[in-house]
Amino acid sequence: MAEKAEGKRKTYGLSLDQELMKEVKHLAVDEDRNVNEMLEEGMRLLLQKYKKKSPGR
Repeated sequence: MAEKAEGKRKTYGLSLDQELMKEVKHLAVDEDRNVNEMLEEGMRLLLQKYKKKSPGR
């Protein structure tokens, strides 16, 4: 299982595509992780992707 990030946590209310969340939930079960961990990993990967495209930041 992945290490949990240390630091402050905040709850957010989001509206997400139902089918997308269904797939994420299934993936989380398959990987023995929770949905929150999967979403955070996805957001980190997205940030890495766009930081590489805009090095001036």
